[in-house]
Amino acid sequence: MSVENPLIVSPSRQPAMRHLILVIDNEFQLPGVLREGLAPIGFDVVWANVVAILGNEWLKKTQFEGIILNFDMRDHPGMAVLERLHEQGVEIPVIVMSSLSPREQLEEAVRKGARDYIVKPFDTALLREKCVRHFQPTVIMMSGDRWRTRDSS
Repeated sequence: MSVENPLIVSPSRQPAMRHLILVIDNEFQLPGVLREGLAPIGFDVVWANVVAILGNEWLKKTQFEGIILNFDMRDHPGMAVLERLHEQGVEIPVIVMSSLSPREQLEEAVRKGARDYIVKPFDTALLREKCVRHFQPTVIMMSGDRWRTRDSS
């Protein structure tokens, strides 16, 4: 059964934010944490269950800046999901995230096409830096503890 649009959108309350990141996970807690860390620098976080993503053509038609893929899903090994995304022709940059997978497996994911990886628990500053580097948002600089975007005054 094909799902037309399997997304649960968790937009920030800041209207200027339009850089979308897709979080692929079987649980809904991670996107909330990511949204809190990434909204201040210009990203909206969208969540989708891995079952809804695989084999669905809408992903190639959606304007995501990047994908954060949870590597620790019980029924869907992260490496298999990453490989399936590539088989489907998805060209959106991927950052894999894990608390259980050995670092070597995360490094293997990078060799197989992921842009980077993050080990949980993660530092928000590191998460932001990797998303800025790989997902190309409008963030142009960091001043003290504040990230500034082209839309900031």
